[in-house]
Amino acid sequence: MIAAADMAGVILAGGKSSRMGEDKALITINGKTLIEHVASEMKLVFERVILIARENPSYSFLGIQSFDDIYSNCGPLGGIHSGLVHSGAKAIFVTACDTPFITNCLIRYVALFPSHSLAKIPSLDGHNHPLCGVYDQGCLKQIIDHIQDRRFKVMDLLAEIGAAFVPVGISLPWYTPNLLVNINDKTELNALKGLMR
Repeated sequence: MIAAADMAGVILAGGKSSRMGEDKALITINGKTLIEHVASEMKLVFERVILIARENPSYSFLGIQSFDDIYSNCGPLGGIHSGLVHSGAKAIFVTACDTPFITNCLIRYVALFPSHSLAKIPSLDGHNHPLCGVYDQGCLKQIIDHIQDRRFKVMDLLAEIGAAFVPVGISLPWYTPNLLVNINDKTELNALKGLMR
């Protein structure tokens, strides 16, 4: 278990889910909501897990603290900023609420990967996943600068701070190709349900 002072888990659930037509965090697959799956895996790694989302009583069943964005309408970058501010930790591990195959093994592997970079991001089969990884308090100023300049692309921030990209592939015993699959619309949801049969 990673101590709360060192690193906290942060789940981003502030998206509008406009393409889905409903709150995708609360979609149930195999008897469990997407956000519930993510939260349960995060709780296996971190003493403290928080949620960044607009005030929503539907998330109260998770039993974790929820905070809104400090800077609104900034996309995921605003959520990462709010997570850093509210975490009370030296660094945060961020993940989105709609990644139902994420595992505590992946989270722990990236969180503990040896690197002095201000961010550590998994690169799964050559694809980088900026909304799943570690962000250090040391990058808070750069995040604020990007938000104030209305530069909201997380990959632009990662390039600026020299993020470390953590290779995740078939050589790892817990690897599956679907670890970081996420859901944006009904088509992707139906495809995901097909994978889980």
